[in-house]
Amino acid sequence: MLRNLEQIVSVLQTAAAGLDQMDGVLQELTVALSDQWSRRHQQPVPAEALRGYVAQRHQAIDEIVRASKFHGRGLLDGQSGVVGTGKGVVFIRGGQNTQSSPPEGYGVRITDLPSRAAIIGGVAVSDDWIWAEREIFLAEGDRFVRCSPTRNEPLNDFLGRLQEQVRSTGLDLEVGLTRQRRLMVRHTQYGSQFRFKGSSLTTPLLSKRPGKLEWSRKGRDIQGTLAGEQAFGIGRMLVGFLDNERTSELAVVWGADPPPDGEGYRCTVVQNGIEFQDGDQPDSERLRFSIPSFLTSQLGRWVDTRSGFGALADVRVESWLQVLDGLYLLLAVQGEVIEWKDRLRSWIERYQNRALVSLRRGMPVPSAPRPGEPERVSQAERMANLLREAVHQEKRVGE
Repeated sequence: MLRNLEQIVSVLQTAAAGLDQMDGVLQELTVALSDQWSRRHQQPVPAEALRGYVAQRHQAIDEIVRASKFHGRGLLDGQSGVVGTGKGVVFIRGGQNTQSSPPEGYGVRITDLPSRAAIIGGVAVSDDWIWAEREIFLAEGDRFVRCSPTRNEPLNDFLGRLQEQVRSTGLDLEVGLTRQRRLMVRHTQYGSQFRFKGSSLTTPLLSKRPGKLEWSRKGRDIQGTLAGEQAFGIGRMLVGFLDNERTSELAVVWGADPPPDGEGYRCTVVQNGIEFQDGDQPDSERLRFSIPSFLTSQLGRWVDTRSGFGALADVRVESWLQVLDGLYLLLAVQGEVIEWKDRLRSWIERYQNRALVSLRRGMPVPSAPRPGEPERVSQAERMANLLREAVHQEKRVGE
């Protein structure tokens, strides 16, 4: 059991070390894009040197991912996780209890499509309405825009200027007209978690009652099932519940293009997680660790951007809109990496503690650092050293 526990901990520590390196590169990239965004008023387009830097950082992340191996097996590139493909949906990830699908894949049934938070004005827009308006106000979080039409300004010119101010301020919103030519401001992201507020000061162009601040109509999360099992929605992403028999933690994203005529939404997956035997008895429980791919071509595929980035690997910085969308996507990716770092740390602590219990049963374990050992060494690190020594001792005895 000790030898098995050391292997488990080593696998997890190797993966966690890779994610730590990735996190550092992502932070560097975020700082670079943020610094460039702060200079948008001083130069017409982003600095050309930034393009090469972004490409280098993408390459660095992929190199870290490919180098994270245990006995030749990739840990962060999908070789130790769930891989898949979809029809009408995009496969995102699976979990340690996701089961491989049959060759034809799992059926994905969508009962409620997602939508985006929006505010729609109360009248059909015309030049006269624009000229009668004194100010359009929009706010999301602590960022806001106040845009005043000018006399005799054409409608399309005003809408373009409003959208440009929204973009330059960093609001994740888009401005347009409905089919009935009503002013519509809509969030870029799908789902119920996003909202903003706005008003028109003297007309019902945006506020139903002039001058009254209105919150956006709430967006909807996607609803449906995976292989007939219950799932919950996060924006466009449909995720299987943890206790599902086959689709636990399986996540897919609804795409804008429907599947071919006569075919439903489907997702084919293969479970490649690493299995361990949790104990030294033949009937000991089998465990599986399933870690998703962190290649740049797979990160951030669930994030909607106006620049149309499909993943982190697609991020370009040739315009200020692309810089802003790149920042949005980077923040989402960093959140996922941090979440997985925390998950791996909890697993490492769990099996280090199990090993420590096993050691205490078989041999005395000092409760304090050895003489000369720095006080800053944590109990977990001391335990890991003890564990390795015990395993090596077992090997020597066996020889």
